[in-house]
Amino acid sequence: MAWIKHTLIALLVVFLLLAGAVAWLLAGVDVNQYKPQLEQLAAEQGVALKLDGDIGWQLWPNIALELEGVQLAPLPQPDEPLVRAERVAVGVALMPLLKRRVEAKEIVLLGPQIDLSVDEQGRGNWERITEAMEEKQKQRAEEPPELEVPREGEQQALDLALEKLRLEDGRLSYRDAGSDTEYSVEQLRVSADNLVPGGEPGRIEASAEMTGSALKQPVLLQLTSTLALDEGLNGLRLQPATIDLSSGEAAASINLRGHVRRSAADRPWQIQMQVTADAEPLRPWLAVTGTELTTQSASALQKLSLETSIEGTDKKFDLSPLQLELDGTRFTGNAQVRNANIPGLDLTLRGDTLVVDDYLPPPSPEAEQPQEPEAAAEPTPLPLTAMRGFKANLDLSLKQLRAVDLQMDNPQLQLTVDNGLYQLQKLAADLYGGELNTDGRFNARGQSAEATLNGGLTNVEISRVQQALFPSDRVKVSGKSSVTWEARTSGADTRQLQKQLRGTVQVSSDQLALAPFNLEKGMCQLIELAQSGGDTGETEQPQRQWPASTRLQDLRANITIEGDKVTVQEILAGVEKIALTGDGDVDLEEGNFDFALGLAVVGERTSADGCRVTSDRWRNHPLPLRCKDSFADASATSCKPDSRRIGKLLGEAAKQEAKQKVEEKYGEKLKEKTEELKDKFKGLFGND
Repeated sequence: MAWIKHTLIALLVVFLLLAGAVAWLLAGVDVNQYKPQLEQLAAEQGVALKLDGDIGWQLWPNIALELEGVQLAPLPQPDEPLVRAERVAVGVALMPLLKRRVEAKEIVLLGPQIDLSVDEQGRGNWERITEAMEEKQKQRAEEPPELEVPREGEQQALDLALEKLRLEDGRLSYRDAGSDTEYSVEQLRVSADNLVPGGEPGRIEASAEMTGSALKQPVLLQLTSTLALDEGLNGLRLQPATIDLSSGEAAASINLRGHVRRSAADRPWQIQMQVTADAEPLRPWLAVTGTELTTQSASALQKLSLETSIEGTDKKFDLSPLQLELDGTRFTGNAQVRNANIPGLDLTLRGDTLVVDDYLPPPSPEAEQPQEPEAAAEPTPLPLTAMRGFKANLDLSLKQLRAVDLQMDNPQLQLTVDNGLYQLQKLAADLYGGELNTDGRFNARGQSAEATLNGGLTNVEISRVQQALFPSDRVKVSGKSSVTWEARTSGADTRQLQKQLRGTVQVSSDQLALAPFNLEKGMCQLIELAQSGGDTGETEQPQRQWPASTRLQDLRANITIEGDKVTVQEILAGVEKIALTGDGDVDLEEGNFDFALGLAVVGERTSADGCRVTSDRWRNHPLPLRCKDSFADASATSCKPDSRRIGKLLGEAAKQEAKQKVEEKYGEKLKEKTEELKDKFKGLFGND
């Protein structure tokens, strides 16, 4: 085995000789001579390059130029660097170096720091460097310049054809003064091959950890891509690029395939990209963003996916077709995003069934002990400024929508937004056998908002609507009804909007049942009370079991709304053989109602087996009934004879009866005396 030993010794001697030759060669090249030329080369690209330290040589593991204290800034603002690096190593090719030519093939950045910021006017500091680069690019030669170092009457060239880029332990910070948000990307690592413009596609890999003001825990990013640069840096192709994000149990993936390019330096960038994105499971991302959300269904917020094609420019691009899936609900449509003076969005989506209840918080358990009434909520200012500054056209529809036990078939929403002016063009749906149609307007352009709403419901099963919008364990309403409304309000906060609300509502129904009130029973109590002369003692009631409900026939009601007060100005309805009229108030803030009703029997009985009216005086004459209670305590006893009004009514009846008796008793005598007086007056004046 002696030959192995001698071979190893020979190889070691050769290596030492080569290393010594390279060291001698490098010692004879003063690379600091390249510093002004490197700075000039950067300036020709529109970048201010500053090298605080000397340029030296690195011999291991690769031969490279070392630059320390590197700073990059826009050429017009050289003292405001965007990029800093502790050390930059520029790898050089060995064979050209033996010919005393420096040919850069690889760049390694150690500890780079990139600081990006947006001022309150929305201008990013990177825009200054890109504008400077674009300006210089117009003057740049097609081929990279060759830098020469004088040496014995000859020139040495520095070739900057870049084939590899490595970035280790980088940091990127982003701050937006307008929204007061900050983000930071730490532990940034990038490895890229073949970044020569016009060359073959190269491989890029990157990883980082992101934190920020809107993130409660760090997010890890992994990027892998095959990328190719066009000649003149006028475009790049992703074939494809995959971005994986994770944070604890949260995971998401984004896949991009396409290109971004422009025909010339003074032409806009053109985008053509296929995009797919998946977040599964989706729910853990709520913890990442600090969102506390408990839903009724554990299967909600499990998956979100997107698939679309993006085509256009940086000023306007289309997403068509656009496909979204949230858990089991699929949406298809298209969108257009505009980034002009006023940003804009046009969105059209068609979806299948969406169960909103699955995403709502579970109902709170009933308290075992009575609780003190909650204090009135503080008014919330309207975000009027944030509601301006953009335009939108939304057209959204579903096959079915289920929310708070309310089921709507074929709901459709059409909304336009024009710099603070929101116009509800259409809100329509098939609702429990009937139809909903409404439109409105919300103006947020002034110091306070103004809103109007008009619309109606036709032939809707009112019990299901009431259960969904005004649920009550006590008061129940059923039957088909039609409702029309007009409303307006104004204000700068939620409380003002409520207080300034003014509206009118018209209700009509052929058959409407109201529980737990039985108005016929109340009518019978009124009749007994009236026929007994106002005696409030026990009266004999018809021997029957009264149902805990009332069916109203041909109901008509006019309602006005003023803030928290709802006033029923006129009620017209029939109950069996009883005509009903009345009015009343509903206090939404206090949760109570107070109605003054008039019940008049149009026959001898209130119904076929109801109570009988023995006196003609009380037929076709409204008798007063009062329905007063809170919604929480409403019961069959909430409607009672109005003792104050019935007493007044009985008093008037007594006067009328007394007057009638006087007329009956003295009527004939008064008539005779009147005739005698007439005869005397005739004789007095000589009349015949």
